[in-house]
Amino acid sequence: MDYPDKIELVLTYKHDPEDTEIFIEKVDAVKIGDYYKLAHVPAFAPNIAYGDVVKVEFDDGEFHFDELIEESGYSVAHVIIWKPECRNRVISTLNDFGCGMNTHLADNYIVVSIPPQLSYSPVRAFLETEKSLENIDFGDWLSKIHAAHI
Repeated sequence: MDYPDKIELVLTYKHDPEDTEIFIEKVDAVKIGDYYKLAHVPAFAPNIAYGDVVKVEFDDGEFHFDELIEESGYSVAHVIIWKPECRNRVISTLNDFGCGMNTHLADNYIVVSIPPQLSYSPVRAFLETEKSLENIDFGDWLSKIHAAHI
């Protein structure tokens, strides 16, 4: 099969390995040789980031994630805003750090994309401080680049 240059990639995952509930998310990807590169930040998937190169499998009329081929170096943080009055300040601060964001999923949910060239330590320190103040909660998935410096 001749795969198209752009696809909608289906990501399937569990939030809790002990649970049977499976979640599905779709993200755009562009063809790079025999593989595909994610063109957007996944909103919920815990182990994949913008720019990652992946192998896909075509099944039942859809393209599904098969395996990670090359990590992009981007990290992702999923932020839940507990106090709405803090939202704009949190977004502004993360933007000032140089992070990319998807703020359109829900009023209290932000997906943060951390570029590989950006030091994650000050970003994480900010998120930890906001969490300790009970303004937010967050979870992150770190690339090998960022994990090596935390």
